[in-house]
Amino acid sequence: MWARGLRVCRRRNVLLRRNQTYQGPHTTYFQQPPEAPKPKRRILRTVLWSATCFGLGAYGYRAFMGEPLGILGALALAGEAGEVMEEVVAIAALDAIAKEAVGHTCQMPSNMPCEDTWSAGTYTLFNDPKRDWCEWAIFDGHAGPRTAQMLKQVIPDVVGKDLWNANCMDQSYIPNDWHTVSTIKKSFLQIDKEILDEAAKRIQSGGPLAEVVSAGAAAFSGSCALLALYDPARDILRVANVGDSRAVLGTWDSAAQKYVARPMSVDQTGFNQDEVARLKKNHPGEEDIVDPSSGRVHGIAISRAFGDARWKWATDLTQLAHDRFFGPRPRPKGMIKTPPYLTAEPEVMEAKINTGTRPDFLIMASDGLWDQLSSEDAVACVQMWLDKHKPEAFITDGLDPAAPNRPPTCTSADDLADDDTYFDEDEKCLKWRVKQKHFVVEDDHCGIHLVKNALGGKRRDLFTGVMSVQPPYSRNVRDDITVHVIFFGIDTEPLTNAAKKK
Repeated sequence: MWARGLRVCRRRNVLLRRNQTYQGPHTTYFQQPPEAPKPKRRILRTVLWSATCFGLGAYGYRAFMGEPLGILGALALAGEAGEVMEEVVAIAALDAIAKEAVGHTCQMPSNMPCEDTWSAGTYTLFNDPKRDWCEWAIFDGHAGPRTAQMLKQVIPDVVGKDLWNANCMDQSYIPNDWHTVSTIKKSFLQIDKEILDEAAKRIQSGGPLAEVVSAGAAAFSGSCALLALYDPARDILRVANVGDSRAVLGTWDSAAQKYVARPMSVDQTGFNQDEVARLKKNHPGEEDIVDPSSGRVHGIAISRAFGDARWKWATDLTQLAHDRFFGPRPRPKGMIKTPPYLTAEPEVMEAKINTGTRPDFLIMASDGLWDQLSSEDAVACVQMWLDKHKPEAFITDGLDPAAPNRPPTCTSADDLADDDTYFDEDEKCLKWRVKQKHFVVEDDHCGIHLVKNALGGKRRDLFTGVMSVQPPYSRNVRDDITVHVIFFGIDTEPLTNAAKKK
C-alpha cells in the first residue's frame, strides 16, 4: 500500500489549515461559480490519497506565535512599532520532527497573497521511520500564486508514488542512479504537461467562463520547484531543482574547523552559461533569447519553470486566452518563434550525508533569501546559531509561551554609522549589503534567525524599516522568503518519548 503521511500540526492556538484544494473556480463577490468538472486525467488525483493519510504523519510542527495564516494581519500593523516586526517573522515559523532529522521552517511574505508555498512530509511506505524517505519542498511562484499552490498539493505525492512504483526506494543503492533521476525528471515533466494541456484544452473548447479561467490559472502563472528527498537508511540526499530557488549543504571542514557550503542546486537563469548554451542548442538561429545584462529569457528571470504558458505555447493560443478568458497578454510580436523556451525538467544532485560528529545540515530557500545572502554567509549564519542552540531543544523544552527569549538587539550609534546601505541606480531604490559582522543570534528558531539576519541582523533600524514597508510596495524592497533548515543526525525518538512523559 502506498501512502504519504503528512505531518501533524502542533501549535499553541489553532491547527494550520494546510490541506486546501486550490483547483476550484475563483470566488466572486456575488456567488460561488459552479464547480469545474474533473478532467479525465486530473493530476490532483493524489490529493485524495493525501486526505486519506493526513493523520498518519510522523511529524510535528511548532508555531512560535499565533496562527501562521494571520501574518497578513500582522503586516497591516507593521508601521505602528518596530517591535511588531519581531512577531511578524516569528508568526510563520514551524518545527518538524523526523526520526533522524529536525527541520526549522520560516516563511516571510511580501506579496499579498504570498506567492511562495512549501511542503514537508514522510513517505510511510515501509512503516519504519529508519527506512521511510522524507521530503521537503519549496515552490516559489510568480505572476500569481496558483501554480505554486497546485505544486504543493501535487509534486510530493506524485514523485513519491512514481519512485515507489519504479522500485527506486527499495532497490540496492547505486550512486547517482540513472533510474531514480530519470523517474524524478519524468514526474516533473508530466505534471507540467498536464497543467498546460488541460488549460489549452479548456481554452480551445470553450465553456463556462469561470471554469475555463480556473483551469487556466495554473498555466498562466508560474513557479519554481525545489524538492529534497532524504533516504535515512542509506543517508542519501537528493535535491531536484527547477528555477532559482537554492539548496546548500553545510558540511564540516576539519582542516578549517568550520562548516563550508556545498551547492545542492544550480540557479537556472540567463546568467548560467550552461542554460544559455542549452537554449541556443534548442533554438538555433535565435540570438536574442537571453538578455546578457539582466539574465532574462525573453523577459522572464528564470530559464526553467512550471506553468508560464506564454513562454511555452504558440502565440495564437496565448492570444486566444487573453482575448476570451482574461489570460495574460502575449509576449511582444515576433518574440515567441519556436516555443517552448522554458522547461520543467529538473536538475538532480546527490550527496552522502554525514550524521556523525558535526553532522551536515541543509538550507533550502526561495530566491528572496538568496537575493540578500550568499551561500557561504548563510552556512556561516547557521553555524553561529548552532554555537548557541540545539536544533532539537524545542522537543523537550515544550511550547511554553512564557519561556524567556533573548532580548532584542537595539540599534546603536555604531550600527547606524556602518549599516552598509546604498542607493541602487538600476532599481532606483535603497538596498543593503549583508556581511557576517552584521549577524546576531537572538532566536531559538534557525529559520527565523536566517530571515532576520538577511533583512538587517543587528542593524535594528534597518530591519524594522525593511519590515515596515507594506504590500504592494514591500515587493520593491524584499521578495517572499521561505526557508527550510534541516539538521541531520539527530535521534529524536528518545527526546520525543521524554517530552510525552512530561
